[in-house]
Amino acid sequence: MSDKYIIVGKLGRTRGLEGEIYITPVTDFPERFLELKSIFVKNKKEWEKIHIDFVRMIGKRPAVRFKNVRSPEDASVFVNRDIAVLKNDLVELPEKSFYIFDLIGCQVKDEATDDIIGEVIDVEQYPANDAYVIELPDKEKVRFPAVKQFVKSIDIENKQIVIDKAGLMT
Repeated sequence: MSDKYIIVGKLGRTRGLEGEIYITPVTDFPERFLELKSIFVKNKKEWEKIHIDFVRMIGKRPAVRFKNVRSPEDASVFVNRDIAVLKNDLVELPEKSFYIFDLIGCQVKDEATDDIIGEVIDVEQYPANDAYVIELPDKEKVRFPAVKQFVKSIDIENKQIVIDKAGLMT
């Protein structure tokens, strides 16, 4: 995937008789869809810009109707496709908050020794807190709690996270 496009959801099943289709968001901001005038839809290996007629929330889930789509049959061609926005159009996060894609690839350093521990390859989200999945030099994977007590600094520009691993990693 190009750095230009950021996946924000997946199109689900069709809804009703007017060509609406549900969105399964992969964003903490599902209401962001209400303001969109267009979105990029994955068409095989290419991203295609599709103009939006309207979006509304059905319960807590967004449903979209694209321009020139007026039936469930028209909408069905979009089922199970990824949807994305341009990186420049992302919602601005509060200070000291980060997008997961920004954390992936960051080197993790030990605060006490300044040694590189490994690289963040994923972020798992749990109700209590997120966990960084860190790949160690020997390719072993460990999970590290993403909490202020142990994560001392995050520098996205230099792709570096400093942690206090005392008692958590040996």
